[in-house]
Amino acid sequence: MRLDPKFFNKFIAICAVITLIAIMFFTIRHSQSQVRDFKTNIESLQPDTLSFFSYSTPDSLYLSELKGAPTVIQFWSTWSGRSHGVNLILEEYKADFPEMAILAAVVRDDESLVREYIAKHSFPFYFVDGTDFFHNVYAPGVPSQIFINSEGQLADFHIGDNEKAVREKLNQLLQNE
Repeated sequence: MRLDPKFFNKFIAICAVITLIAIMFFTIRHSQSQVRDFKTNIESLQPDTLSFFSYSTPDSLYLSELKGAPTVIQFWSTWSGRSHGVNLILEEYKADFPEMAILAAVVRDDESLVREYIAKHSFPFYFVDGTDFFHNVYAPGVPSQIFINSEGQLADFHIGDNEKAVREKLNQLLQNE
């Protein structure tokens, strides 16, 4: 079969449009699948069994040690400006609600970069290595947050750095305490 040259550009344009639609469809479908998997994995989570390598203390940090305090696990990285923005929001809430615990769970970062970031910023967080946990729950990206109530149960989660949404989730967590 041979394509008439006068129809070649139209043929290529139609192929490009079909390809673009397919890419958009499968990208959205994959993103929705990641969010579903993340939600499923954190819903089956037993928060009191979690432990993390801590950059802030000489020993590992067990989430069960924070029971009695509303807790936010913030997945972040030093290379993510969006993560830093969420850290600033969390710092603001921590100043107003000192009983809230924040685990800044760094993902895929070199320890020297993490220690440099901690030294540069005086965030009142528990800095922990969250890479393994991030992969185990199939978090779709950084920043992502998991909200745990003072009884140690999953309250909610959020993916991304939407300031309004993060503040709403924090307000819900703290109102129910």
